[in-house]
Amino acid sequence: MTDGVDLTGRVALVMGGTRGIGEAIVRRLLDAGADVVTVARTTEETPGRRPVVLKGDVGVKADVDRVVATTLDRFGTVDILVNCAGVIRRKPVSETTEADWDYMVDVNLKGVLLACQAVGPAMRRTGRGRIVNITSIGADLALMNRGVYCATKAGVGQLTRCLALEWGPHGITVNAVGPGITETPLTRGYLEADPGRRQTMIDKIPLRRLGRPDDMAGAVLFLASDLAAYITGQTLYVDGGWGVGDYDW
Repeated sequence: MTDGVDLTGRVALVMGGTRGIGEAIVRRLLDAGADVVTVARTTEETPGRRPVVLKGDVGVKADVDRVVATTLDRFGTVDILVNCAGVIRRKPVSETTEADWDYMVDVNLKGVLLACQAVGPAMRRTGRGRIVNITSIGADLALMNRGVYCATKAGVGQLTRCLALEWGPHGITVNAVGPGITETPLTRGYLEADPGRRQTMIDKIPLRRLGRPDDMAGAVLFLASDLAAYITGQTLYVDGGWGVGDYDW
């Protein structure tokens, strides 16, 4: 058990859980006692107590259906679904190609839809479930050279609200966590490309530090637990206060 949360006997499926925020989420769920299955394009192992790692592409329906079927065959249920897989290609909207669009939409948005559709019947049968989708501060804030990424994350936020409305009567909560700038393999190159960029980001954050994967994992753990049993359709932004604005104009 961790942080007062006991998920013993619960089965969690984490889409994209072998690196960065996803890896931290897997670790926290394992520490809380859950059985965890994660899916990634490669079958890398995560440290600590070992999850079941399945290979698959979250943007391909056949892969997602197979992962969910395998999880149900092995554990009999899926109590918690975390949609954490995400990609980004930074470029102006005017230079974004159709291939860029398809790549980000398939992973960031379509992948969330496919996973929710696949686990929905099992959760409805048991009359309970926790779904947590990872969005971004870019769902609400415009970010330079990340127009398509922001659009996909805004879509995740709206899909979260609509699913909460549709599936609430079945005992399923659907929420989202919106990370601010977080130090992960996905952001490391961007932060290190310009010597002053890290400090520029920090100066925009009231808590004066970048996010850590475990900051996001703690929020997911809360929303996946019974502590959040009466919370649904919400996005919890974990951004150190960045989204409150101002930036000393």
